Amino acid sequence: MLDFRPPKESPLLIGFIKLFAPLYKKYGMSDTQIRVKEGALERFSKLKGKRALVCPNHSNRHDPQAMFFFGQAAKETFNYVAAREVFDWDHGFNGWWLQHIGAYSVVRGAPDRESFKMTKKILTEGKQKLVLFPEGEISRQNDTLLPLETGAAQLSFWAMDELDKQGSAEHIYIVPVALKYTYTGDIKPALAETLAKLEAKMGVPRPSGTKLYPRLMAVAERLIKALESEYNQEPSKDATLNDRITALRIAILTHMSNYLNIELPRSDRTLDAVRMLRNRIDDFVYESEDGLSEYEKELHAEKATEIKGFYKDLDRVVNFVSIYDGYIKSHMTQERFADVLERIEHEVLGQTSIKGPRSIIIDVGNPIDLRSYQHEYKTNKKVALQKITDDLSTQMNGMLETLEHERMKKFVE
Repeated sequence: MLDFRPPKESPLLIGFIKLFAPLYKKYGMSDTQIRVKEGALERFSKLKGKRALVCPNHSNRHDPQAMFFFGQAAKETFNYVAAREVFDWDHGFNGWWLQHIGAYSVVRGAPDRESFKMTKKILTEGKQKLVLFPEGEISRQNDTLLPLETGAAQLSFWAMDELDKQGSAEHIYIVPVALKYTYTGDIKPALAETLAKLEAKMGVPRPSGTKLYPRLMAVAERLIKALESEYNQEPSKDATLNDRITALRIAILTHMSNYLNIELPRSDRTLDAVRMLRNRIDDFVYESEDGLSEYEKELHAEKATEIKGFYKDLDRVVNFVSIYDGYIKSHMTQERFADVLERIEHEVLGQTSIKGPRSIIIDVGNPIDLRSYQHEYKTNKKVALQKITDDLSTQMNGMLETLEHERMKKFVE
């Protein structure tokens, strides 16, 4: 298993980031502004000095920054839980600054005891609130949630058990938060420019006319066809685009599980399989070479190089895990169009671009008091954890729907 990365808060660095936050939002995030919905800060301030796990939706790579700036608005400094692999990005520099603003690692889908201990410690001590994204992955969908994990509730109960052992009757709260990204101007020229780059890279003839949707569908069709060829898939004549995407995900995961000689979980949740496979790859790639001869180390390095190629396959599955035909057409806002376009951009060009100035609208739901579920938790843990998770999901979905209804929308033809 990958080594645990603990938090190493640096007040100096945190103060520096706060000082230069306006410049970073303008130039590092393409002129992104944070807008906290009326009443949200007041709801959040009621938990001042309280132990709390703050749970936002996770649709965008800039969500951690959004929560940092929300903490600044709330006059609080948070700790954060982040996936272990992101600490190795940018040759480890990403991990350095994450640790120094108070983040620590977790290996998703595995019994990461060191991470669990740190979570329990932070919630028990209550010096700072803890931010955890309960979807577990970036959904890349601005309007909807992936199914939530029950881990947020379980970790909070473990911390409350520790408080009880200490003779403390303090409460622990789970706080739902909604992050909604909206472009403040017309981004259709930027969407058209990105489509032109994709068409050129993929050899897709530009459809006649100026409408963007037919161009997007032509690019998507070429991408799916190329991936079907790569993974030896032959769709039936009556297969829909949704059928083909699902078949591709299954084919990729099945191929990897056969190669690694492991049985996929019986759950039909794609992310469960992704996490199991990722952890198996991590275990091999980062396996200790103590006691191996030089020749055995060379063999291990050759195998590790080959297996590392599966990281790209897993990234591909996650990139398309919640995409479906009709996501755009049912509600063709420019944000939804950008959501799907950025998935293709990520796959084909290896990176995504912000299409214009944005506003991130933040709302806060009603805190869930774990003490009110404590008796039920002791009686039936599974039921209590699911009830809390369902409440969290319902509130987050409700806030996202309200924010979508209230905002000024621009549509794409």
